[in-house]
Amino acid sequence: MTEDLLDYWVRLIKPFFPTNAWIVTRYSGDDHIIEIDWKLDDDPEQPNRRSRKIQITISDGAIEDYLDKNKKEREEFEIGLKKLIHERYSHPAPDEPIRRGASGSTDKLLIAKGTLNA
Repeated sequence: MTEDLLDYWVRLIKPFFPTNAWIVTRYSGDDHIIEIDWKLDDDPEQPNRRSRKIQITISDGAIEDYLDKNKKEREEFEIGLKKLIHERYSHPAPDEPIRRGASGSTDKLLIAKGTLNA
């Protein structure tokens, strides 16, 4: 069930990123990870330049909390998720090229239990 839910959430947030975005999902312990980046195509001298990686972690507690909600509460959660993603990533800072081994090149967002509750 949580795999289907993770795929569903990816479909919800995908429109907020470029159409060529590379979106990968994985599990890390009890957490669910969505990683996103894309080819920038904005510098002919650096044709393989990529955006900063975005890592969205959805905690197991957030998944359980969502599954315990009724339909209306789930819709409110989904609206909150889309609003958070839109606000955070619609006006990104200038992208930096990926530097191998550079941990600062990942923009991390944690969705924990209660993060999107009204």
